[in-house]
Amino acid sequence: MTSSKLLPASDFFVRWLPLAALCAVIAHHLWFVNSYAINVPHQDDIYDFVQFVSVVENADSTGDRFKALFNRYNDHRTSASRLLVLGVYLTEGELNFHTLTLVADLGLLLILLLFYLTVRKEKYRWVYLLVSALLLLNFRAFEIILFSQGAFAYYYVCLYAFACIFTLHKVSGPKFLLAAVFCTLSSLTLASGQIVWFLGLVSLLHQCLVCERRPLLYAAMWLLVATVMLLLWHVGFNEGSHEVISDTTVNILSEGPPITASPLLAGAFVDPSIQQVLMRYAAFFLVLLGSAPVYFSALGAGAVGLVILAMLVFVTLKFYKHNDMRLALYCWFLVAFAAAVTIGRSWFMLPDYVLMSRYSFISTLLVCSLALLLQVRFKLVRTPAVLLVLLLAVTYWGSINLHFGGWVHQYMGGRHVQFNNGRFPVILRPAGESDGIVNKAILEGIYKPPCRPLPECRRSSLRGE
Repeated sequence: MTSSKLLPASDFFVRWLPLAALCAVIAHHLWFVNSYAINVPHQDDIYDFVQFVSVVENADSTGDRFKALFNRYNDHRTSASRLLVLGVYLTEGELNFHTLTLVADLGLLLILLLFYLTVRKEKYRWVYLLVSALLLLNFRAFEIILFSQGAFAYYYVCLYAFACIFTLHKVSGPKFLLAAVFCTLSSLTLASGQIVWFLGLVSLLHQCLVCERRPLLYAAMWLLVATVMLLLWHVGFNEGSHEVISDTTVNILSEGPPITASPLLAGAFVDPSIQQVLMRYAAFFLVLLGSAPVYFSALGAGAVGLVILAMLVFVTLKFYKHNDMRLALYCWFLVAFAAAVTIGRSWFMLPDYVLMSRYSFISTLLVCSLALLLQVRFKLVRTPAVLLVLLLAVTYWGSINLHFGGWVHQYMGGRHVQFNNGRFPVILRPAGESDGIVNKAILEGIYKPPCRPLPECRRSSLRGE
């Protein structure tokens, strides 16, 4: 069977029309970020970025600067993001969070670029990428779209991990070294980035044992490098205090509507027995996987999460002998990422919290990656199913933006009020401490705040009044 009559194999329908639509989706996302991002630090921006740059500027030696770069932040090392922030700061001469937000959101476009490079030999690649853009460039994970530190963390840990997996395909000596660099950057963005060392080993073992096209020496060398890098990552990590999150923090953390746990899932937080603890982890994990398409019910999201996981297992087993496993490994990284978040957060939060939090980005990217994998492996674009896929993707993009657009404005409205009142609060930090960090950066000329009150004065300045 060739192509369906519903999608003629002409340049217009296969290339130019989907390419134009893809550019329109990207342009809309960049327009939104540029229009609504503000030059105001928010939450983790203050301790992870503002304080870091201030310490670097006031450091007495190069050694002190490197120490500040590699100091842990909560349960993570964020050195890779701090390097990008420092580069933007040195380029502009100030710490501008409007610029940082734009740079952070470029991570999504770079992920789409990796998707393109992965499927670039496919005839219908522009149709695939259009679906990917519709599933990825929307307001679902609204908490981090205009929050630079959160965007750097979640977008770039996935970008570096995907880049590592991409580079290891048909591995050679130079590609091996480049993949190790990407893997290191992922590990130095979020703690979950360490997972990609294992997936890199899986990729190499697949090439050595299943495809039989590379010697086992590559896998052995990767295991050695991974062991050394992970040991170095943990050196001195336990120095300093750990992040503390209490059970009462759940509603404080949420920028969305009040959290009301589903009775079935809430029961897992009452009895501390082994069975209940396992139920808690399983519930949180499955809700996390299915939270992108189902944002109104934890039970529904959990059911969809189970379906997503089953589909991924099926496709992986069916095509495990295929010589290109990159798309499947992208998906498995996100599943492992969700498992890591579950281990670190499910004890403190009900599964319902995931429905309106930044963690839903993991599900968003997983759905996007899995949809791309299914399209490529089952050649859906060669059947009438392609029209259904496109229709569902467009409907999803429109409905998500319509539903969460209001929450984005409410979220930004709260940030405007805090800034206009001269406050820079950070959850779980002493009142006034974060204000002192920002005010110190202002006095030192590191950060130059915008005019007040926002957003009115910004609109006036844009009009030239």
